[in-house]
Amino acid sequence: MKIFTGICLFLVTAIIASHLYLSGYFSKPIPPELVPPVAEIPKQLAPEAPPKQLDTPAPQPNLQALSSGLNAKKEPEAEMEAEPIVERQIRSAQKELKSADIGTRVDAIDQLAAYPTKASEQLLVSTMQANNNEEIRISAADALSSVRHPNKATVSALIVAASANNYELRDAALMTLDIYINREPYGSKRTKTILQDLRGTLKRKQLSSIAREDIADFISEHTL
Repeated sequence: MKIFTGICLFLVTAIIASHLYLSGYFSKPIPPELVPPVAEIPKQLAPEAPPKQLDTPAPQPNLQALSSGLNAKKEPEAEMEAEPIVERQIRSAQKELKSADIGTRVDAIDQLAAYPTKASEQLLVSTMQANNNEEIRISAADALSSVRHPNKATVSALIVAASANNYELRDAALMTLDIYINREPYGSKRTKTILQDLRGTLKRKQLSSIAREDIADFISEHTL
């Protein structure tokens, strides 16, 4: 009996001892895992901004002076560009008037009529007076209608052409004189001068009867 009791006490003591051992083991805190240290990257300092300079206002352009300067440049340039074109056309037509081809000369007369200047007016008058070809003279008389302000020499040359024996030349001259009168104010000095000069041609004995009749009809149509 004593032996059994001793064995029981030994077992109880062993169980208690093992229990105390195990409870002490599991109650110990678990140490955290060691993490290798991370090297710190040094921060780079941002470059210092240069000191801000105060904005100075830009000088305002003189718009009026610029405008007047541009206009002053444009106007002479436009005149220099326009004038040579007219002169070139007149010089070209003057050369073509010397051509042996009648069609070329007629085209030259039309070109002069497109640029009614004093120079082209003089060329048309001389062509109407001096050319031996009736077709050229008729074209010149017709082209003179493009002249807005004919001089006295032009009117006198047309009055002489109006008394020509050639019907077409006479008709072309009278038609141009009619255009001149229609452009004038009613009863103008130019109109009176044209009609007076035409009346003077009626006194010419060499005037053909047909030409006399045509001129008389023209005068009666424009009598004031």
